[in-house]
Amino acid sequence: MNNFFKTLLTLRVALVALLLSFTAIGVSGIKGEAEAMPVVSKKNVSNSKENESWKKFHSVSGKCMVSFPGTPEHVKQTMNLEDEEHNMQYDVYVATEQDKQAVYMVLIAQYPPYVNESYAELSLESFLNGILTQHPNNQLVFADLTEVQGHKAMDFFIKTKGVYFKGRAIMAGSNLYLLAMECEGDNFKENQFKYFIESFELTK
Repeated sequence: MNNFFKTLLTLRVALVALLLSFTAIGVSGIKGEAEAMPVVSKKNVSNSKENESWKKFHSVSGKCMVSFPGTPEHVKQTMNLEDEEHNMQYDVYVATEQDKQAVYMVLIAQYPPYVNESYAELSLESFLNGILTQHPNNQLVFADLTEVQGHKAMDFFIKTKGVYFKGRAIMAGSNLYLLAMECEGDNFKENQFKYFIESFELTK
């Protein structure tokens, strides 16, 4: 199984984790269908020679910007809640390196307005626990609370049979952001992972 399909599986697990985090704060009954959407490049990133080919992308609905090693695939979905008064939207962006050795992803979940940053730590911890419990071989290397532009976030590193899944989850307002890289352990590049994570920026 190549990295791209492994990542699609990881994203499905991440969505299950989202459902579990909803359950932790009393939200349930989510359903919906996905639709592929195009992504448009905004500008090139050239802060280092190694990352000259990376490009900056802007998610208007997600109110953020981030750099990818190539043009990402984009899936947008709306999930209806059982109370029929609110829904949850999420956007998923996935891109691979030119050598196909690593996959980078951003998942943006827009919670209903009544879920706010007062639930930040609970949402982040439930999200991570949801990912961990989906596979018996998942091993948590570390999980550390931090802040991004004044918002609570969690850095994490998970290993599964030689596959690395390393990233950051951020709770900003009613939005939960997942930034992650997945690759075989031998292909992990700390500098590029750091570049990806640090390129993320919340916009107005």
